[in-house]
Amino acid sequence: MTRALLVALLGGGILAASAAAATSEHTVAAGETLWEIAGREDVYADPRRWRRIYEHNRDQITDPDRIYPGQRLRIPRRPGTGAAEMDAGGR
Repeated sequence: MTRALLVALLGGGILAASAAAATSEHTVAAGETLWEIAGREDVYADPRRWRRIYEHNRDQITDPDRIYPGQRLRIPRRPGTGAAEMDAGGR
């Protein structure tokens, strides 16, 4: 195996591991909305960030106004901090 291929393979594994660590999970409770989930202190503390949760869960949410108790949503986080991931605008 060439060194370049080995580095590419190892680098891909590192990226995959860091992407998995950069996501937490939230189980939807009865009556919750994406707005409420995003507003939680342990999520984003900003309800206006609901769209970030929606975009990361498009495979299971077809309508952001319809989420259901028991759904397990992926919450993107900033790697290594456990803090909510910020977009380029700092929001």
